[in-house]
Amino acid sequence: MFKLPINGATTYNVIFIRIFITMQRFFAACLISIIALHISPRAFSTHLEDHISNYDETASAPSLVPHVALLLPLQSSSFGQAADVVRQGFAAAATREQTLPTTIRVYSTTDDPLDILITYHQALDAGAILVVGPLTRDGVSALASSSVIAVPTLTLNTADGDIIAPPNLYLFGLQMENEASLSAEFAKAENRPHAVIIHDGSPLSLRLQAAFADKWLQSDAYATAESIPYYNEPSVLKQFRRQTADKNTVIFLTLDAKKSRILRPYLNPGTPVYATSQVYTGKDNSLYNHDLNDIRFVDMPWLLQPDHPAVMAYRHADNLGSMDMERLYALGIDAFRLMARMLQAYTVDEISLDGVTGYIHFTPPNQFIREAIPAKFHNGRVLRLNSQ
Repeated sequence: MFKLPINGATTYNVIFIRIFITMQRFFAACLISIIALHISPRAFSTHLEDHISNYDETASAPSLVPHVALLLPLQSSSFGQAADVVRQGFAAAATREQTLPTTIRVYSTTDDPLDILITYHQALDAGAILVVGPLTRDGVSALASSSVIAVPTLTLNTADGDIIAPPNLYLFGLQMENEASLSAEFAKAENRPHAVIIHDGSPLSLRLQAAFADKWLQSDAYATAESIPYYNEPSVLKQFRRQTADKNTVIFLTLDAKKSRILRPYLNPGTPVYATSQVYTGKDNSLYNHDLNDIRFVDMPWLLQPDHPAVMAYRHADNLGSMDMERLYALGIDAFRLMARMLQAYTVDEISLDGVTGYIHFTPPNQFIREAIPAKFHNGRVLRLNSQ
């Protein structure tokens, strides 16, 4: 037991004890901070298989190490689940492909564009030689508007508006605008000059409308197009039969599966109907798909072509829960494969890939275009079509 003397030294011993206690609290606080840093979402993401030797999950390192940075919004309440599924696909490809000449680090962010920019800087400061990400449209737009693209960066989405991407920034992702353009190319084979585009006024719907119309009217002086808004009201729906009855017409739906299913019976049955992958919610929904009969759409080999060589090469994840998550998992696989080719290629122009998301090729100045494959609904089943 510690006893204080009863002489004049008592004051000094009390001071000594207070200093000692203060130092204990200081060191305890430091220890807590260190532990918190090492278990924070930014420092580590979900554990992967131990045998992936070229996949390093540490998001911050004390020394400058050349590496590939995978930048994902794993801390976002809105996009965290999607980001983790992309990470799983990326990791699945890492286990299958040849060992890379460098390590990979996962950088966990929120969906705040400022946080994404700060983390991008941290990756560069830590020695990143190539960055994969961001995943969100806002994050890509913020990065494209900045002047910090010091290394090749493969984004997993596109930028908003007419932002001119700086050198070293390459766009890739699951943009449905590419699907709309591809649908217009397929629809041209019908040899019908007029397109009726049906939209619901949402930002995505209007972007799909613009992409389809641009491709449809391109290099064809006789092509025409009109836009009709969708409303789930009987009096409005009944008018669609007359508006789509012309024998020179094709129809393009910029709608999701639910709205397309409501609208389909009101469209002229003899008029070809095209749509994007958002109408396809799974091959097991035969009753649901029956209501979409004869609608043609495009989607990725991962979902439509199980005998595709790349699809057979990669393991599927369990319990992803939806087709959208399946698509994001496939995006992670092809993002890894593109990244590996970017590390090896002399120029990006020479990169092409028969991927699980479609045939991918580089289109100047800065975009990797993904060509999906065509299919159609027939008696509740999905039939894959030959590319025209």
